[in-house]
Amino acid sequence: MFAQIIARRSLHTSRQLFAAPSPLETTLRNALKASMKSKDKPATACLKSILADVTNATKSSKDPNEPINDEGVMAVLKKGISQRTQASEAYAPSSSSPHPENHSSLQNEIKLLQSFLPESPSTEILQQLIDKILANLSDEVRASKGVAGQVINGLWEQLGDQKGGVDKKLVGKLVQDALKKIQI
Repeated sequence: MFAQIIARRSLHTSRQLFAAPSPLETTLRNALKASMKSKDKPATACLKSILADVTNATKSSKDPNEPINDEGVMAVLKKGISQRTQASEAYAPSSSSPHPENHSSLQNEIKLLQSFLPESPSTEILQQLIDKILANLSDEVRASKGVAGQVINGLWEQLGDQKGGVDKKLVGKLVQDALKKIQI
């Protein structure tokens, strides 16, 4: 009976043995091992924090025994970068309570986490793609309400694998700005 309790408990508290983690999560775990071996304490702490967030996201998903995919891990990475960016702004030399050491360590963590995200196209390239998509749309489609969604969907199709590193808020802003230029 004791073995059944342990087996039942292990199903709920540990990763399933048969499901493999996403390649990005594996890369993060390998980077953690490397930082621990090289005794890089700031990188180790940052990676442990992100991997804890990844585990939390996995456990709070629909199926807690299935690991999240690369998009989910990228979302956790982007959230961690966003949190560290906000915190570093509070410690910036130009802020009301400057703390240069905390600011520089947070900037180093941001660079570390960004190194795991795929390269994203520049803002200029995104703008060119959006303009090209808008130019290929008919006047009726450009005048419709759902044109922004169609442009964004067309952009995601053109970007393919590169869409993971693109900031969705930036894309939305670029599309809205491009649509305003057309209407004027």
